[in-house]
Amino acid sequence: MRTPARWLCASFSVFVPFLAAAATGQEAAADPVVARILELGRGDNRVMEWADVATNRFGGRLTGSDAYANATRWAVWQFGRWGIHAELDLVGELPVGFNRGPWSGRMIAPNARPLYFGTPSFTAGTKGVQRGRVARLLADPFSIPGRNPSAEDLAKKRAAVAAAVTEVQADPAAFAGAWVLIGGESIGFARDGRRGTPEYPDSALMPPLTNALVAAGALGTIQRSADPISILDGHVESWERLPVLPDIKLVDRDYDEIKTLLAAGTKVELEFEIRNWFKPGPVPYHNVVAVIPGTVQRDEWVVLGAHFDSFDGGTGAVDNGSGFSPAMEAMRLIRLAGGAPRRTIALILFAAEENGLVGSLAWLQNHPERHQGITVMINRDGSPGAITGVTVPQAWHAPFQRITAPLLQLEPRWPFALTANEYPEPRPTQIGGTDSVSFAMRGIPTLRVRNESDYPYRRAWHTLYDTYGELVPYADHQKHTALVTAVLAWGAANHGPLPRDGVYLPDGLFVDLTLASGARVMAELAYRDAPLWVAQFVRLVEQAGVAGRIVASADGIVRGEIDAGEGLKAGEELPLAPDPAARHGAGVLVLSGPNSFCLIAGTEPEGAAGPAIGRVIAGGKTLANVVAGDPIKRIRILRSGAEASAFATDDAAYEALRRAARRER
Repeated sequence: MRTPARWLCASFSVFVPFLAAAATGQEAAADPVVARILELGRGDNRVMEWADVATNRFGGRLTGSDAYANATRWAVWQFGRWGIHAELDLVGELPVGFNRGPWSGRMIAPNARPLYFGTPSFTAGTKGVQRGRVARLLADPFSIPGRNPSAEDLAKKRAAVAAAVTEVQADPAAFAGAWVLIGGESIGFARDGRRGTPEYPDSALMPPLTNALVAAGALGTIQRSADPISILDGHVESWERLPVLPDIKLVDRDYDEIKTLLAAGTKVELEFEIRNWFKPGPVPYHNVVAVIPGTVQRDEWVVLGAHFDSFDGGTGAVDNGSGFSPAMEAMRLIRLAGGAPRRTIALILFAAEENGLVGSLAWLQNHPERHQGITVMINRDGSPGAITGVTVPQAWHAPFQRITAPLLQLEPRWPFALTANEYPEPRPTQIGGTDSVSFAMRGIPTLRVRNESDYPYRRAWHTLYDTYGELVPYADHQKHTALVTAVLAWGAANHGPLPRDGVYLPDGLFVDLTLASGARVMAELAYRDAPLWVAQFVRLVEQAGVAGRIVASADGIVRGEIDAGEGLKAGEELPLAPDPAARHGAGVLVLSGPNSFCLIAGTEPEGAAGPAIGRVIAGGKTLANVVAGDPIKRIRILRSGAEASAFATDDAAYEALRRAARRER
């Protein structure tokens, strides 16, 4: 997973004594498949077995590694054993593969003791056991931000790299046969950047320094890392340009000790053995797609998703063994229960999520015919924890009441709640988070779940600690996860319809207002019909942020005030409108002053005066209990679609709208 996104993670738990009661509930009895799923989940839940095989038999499943390729072939075989058709779906190829072997390191002098460290994938190993003294590089380009640096930082980094190269070339003997202590704090990426993308310009900036150290005869570099040590990746363009200089990320306590010893003039000698191996490409990599075909609406799919790859400093047990193993077990439970769903249920184990959602994006690009038929996508990627409910669009509430009824009394420790949400969000426009985002970008509904967990996720997220032992205390959670995933997938495949209307905002410009009291209102802004007035309001919101309050609430009209930001002083004369004294009815958002607005909640005949700039689309009923003095907790402008995103409110655009309004007079 690229970033922790807990609302995207579905996790569940089971405590065996409570399942018998759930299995005899009315809803379970009404659906024999659900009853059988619950019975099997209670008596023969094998979710930890699949996590064990994937993490301990194959290890870290880095995309482009033998471990990942072998794990995908095993998954296809395992689905076949359950009578589920599965196949490898090609995502892409890498020019060079990478495999990680064992690694070890120790201090030889002045004290003999082991060292705790890791190396990013796609970086060099040692030539067997290599021992050498420690030298320190004084020039420090590594303390300047490496990801998306500003132009100023980029110039500083170029200068610092040039200074470091000069330092090495001026006295190569100082670095010959030495482990070189470099500056900066590692965040897990390779010394020379990753993936060769513009986002990481180190891939273009650092090689001259690396080449200078290689030419001088250095053994490798050592950089400081906080504990837990993050281990991410580098980039290899071709077999002809393999990295040769090891890139060690050493835990802070060891690094600091070595640095202190060097500063005191003490000779430090270290020994490392790092078995990082490369594989000539092209190296293909695949998603795994397993399908239980529908019997009626075969072309409508319920998609379970979880990424199968991981970074390989650990074995990918939390990220994302906690996700794919319950999904695999859910498919087994459905099949073993004799499930023949109306809609197709598919599980996709995605490749290369850690490299930018590559596997899910590729599947969607390669299968456009599936987009409209996907009823819902249920993704799991995050902490091992217990699900406490799901949040669905208002139009889905009734079917999900039936779907989730067997879950309400499933586990008293984690009561389950179904919540309807009337506030749609814009579709994401950029990748990030996890694979469900790839689907949401295309308007495909994804299920929101609430995850309760006491697991400290950053302990394992892309670190050396991401191993099977982290899951063991959460075995009950994982079993419950599989059970509830099966019930949700089965229910979504057999109930419905689940319309897409209301899942995401339609194209347009919106304001989302939340008050400290909890009242929340969403309104669509009439940027086509009243562009000048909407621009005034948008400028006010985006410049002032959340500063503001409700100043009056009576007779169904809520009057709010936003603290004017710089350039929008209170008292500024509003541009003239065709009819600024017009009065409006219920559900209308009115711009009533240079920094004030009215929301008409009631049906008072005369309404509020001022130009109408929008209409309420959600949350109107929450205005009933709003009182004067209620602070604005959050107010934001949401843009959905290209046209609304292009609606400009900067000074030049705003002044052009003012001139146009004067001409219309």
